[in-house]
Amino acid sequence: MNPALEITGMVKRYPRQGLFQRGWESQPAVNGVDLRVEIGEVVGIIGESGSGKTTLVRAALGLLPFQEGEVRVLGQVLSALTPRDLRHARRHFQLLFQDPEAMLNPGLTVRQHLVESATVHERENPAAVALEMAERVGLSHRLDAFPGQLSGGEQRRVGLARVLVPEPALLVADEPTAGLDAALKADLIDAIVRHRNPNTSVLLISHDLAMVAYACDRIVVMLNGQVVDRFAKENLKNHNHHPYTQQLLQAAGILNQADSSECARKEP
Repeated sequence: MNPALEITGMVKRYPRQGLFQRGWESQPAVNGVDLRVEIGEVVGIIGESGSGKTTLVRAALGLLPFQEGEVRVLGQVLSALTPRDLRHARRHFQLLFQDPEAMLNPGLTVRQHLVESATVHERENPAAVALEMAERVGLSHRLDAFPGQLSGGEQRRVGLARVLVPEPALLVADEPTAGLDAALKADLIDAIVRHRNPNTSVLLISHDLAMVAYACDRIVVMLNGQVVDRFAKENLKNHNHHPYTQQLLQAAGILNQADSSECARKEP
């Protein structure tokens, strides 16, 4: 079976900025990255700001051009598709933005947002789909509310419901809990992971390793545009981690100093 997403050898460079600078930056924002997300799998990409994680997925979704590599969604090479086929393929992946205001029209109710999405994605009986999606994310009692009447957590749930409408093969959530308190973060992550279609894969981008470790099947660590570590959730504490991963684990309280020293001694 084809994976939901397969990235091979991606290189993304940004042009130099400045009056007397020409060409491309010698240090790519994404440098030779391979990534594979299986059907129904939840994968977390962790890394500090500027590590390349957001650039990687935006390029993979066709929102940014990239210079080298290949992207396949459900086995289809995106660069080989016609514009019409590409528009159809894009229904298979959805991006959940971290800013609720970027996702919602202030003049539409929750119900209208979801009916609109169901109509655009040609779902049968858009009104019924809207109700189903609202129930999935716990907002059936807020269907007639406008975005300005919702809390930040509720606004993000509306955004989540909208991107779940087409039952995508891949849902990319880019820092979806930014600005939320701990309780709302947990609620939103649970909603993302538990209320999707079982065949929908999730790619969760975050700098919060504890949250990623809780939600994901596998974890990918990026630093300076490269993947420096990748491991299954069950190997969180017993893997010979990259030193940067060890720092992240210590900062999250998942690995103490003694554990980190033991990992270092086991490295070949």
